[in-house]
Amino acid sequence: MVNGIVLPIKKVFSLVDSKVTVEIKDDQRKLQGRLVAVDEYLNIHMEDTTEYINNARGRTLGTVVIRGNNILSIQPNI
Repeated sequence: MVNGIVLPIKKVFSLVDSKVTVEIKDDQRKLQGRLVAVDEYLNIHMEDTTEYINNARGRTLGTVVIRGNNILSIQPNI
C-alpha cells in the first residue's frame, strides 16, 4: 500500500484561495489570478485574472471560468 501518493485533483483543491498561473491550450496563453473554485472535472473559477500571451501582459479579464479539458498546467505563484 502506497501512502505517499497525492492525486492531482487533491493538489489543485489545496490551491483554492491562492494565486495561480494556468496555461491553456491556446498559443502560449497563460492566465494569472486567484483560484476560487475547482470541481471534479478540473473546471476552474478564477477572479482578478490577467491574461499573458508569450509572457507579455495582455488584458485584464476579471472573473473567468475555464473548462478542465482546455488546461495544460496549473501552478502556484510564489
